Amino acid sequence: MKKIMFVAAAGAALSGCVTQGEVDRVMASQRQPTPAIRAAIVRDARDYLIDPYSVRDAEISSVMDATPDGKLQFVCVKANAKNRMGGYTGRTTISVRLVGSNPVSTNPNATACAMPLLRWYPFNELENLRDI
Repeated sequence: MKKIMFVAAAGAALSGCVTQGEVDRVMASQRQPTPAIRAAIVRDARDYLIDPYSVRDAEISSVMDATPDGKLQFVCVKANAKNRMGGYTGRTTISVRLVGSNPVSTNPNATACAMPLLRWYPFNELENLRDI
């Protein structure tokens, strides 16, 4: 009974975090990532990933407005890369926050990146790091 009460209380507390209208606004703002955004993410991946030259199965989502004025945007990136032990970790998703075309921060496994209406595109530029 205590577990049920805890789950109910947690659900009630979290239900007001994001409204359906906010989700609809974000989804409606979807647009293809520009070449400048793609290039900036590839550039920064060299610093962020343990082994950026091992990336495979990469995809990039549509760019979306995180704020109503569009000054802060975000894009999601899915990829499989090697970890510190040299093994592949499986595809993980990272949300990349953008100001203009410049990445400013990341959020691994962001909830927004799991939305079913999110459009995904191949991200060959990130996979091509291994050919350098």
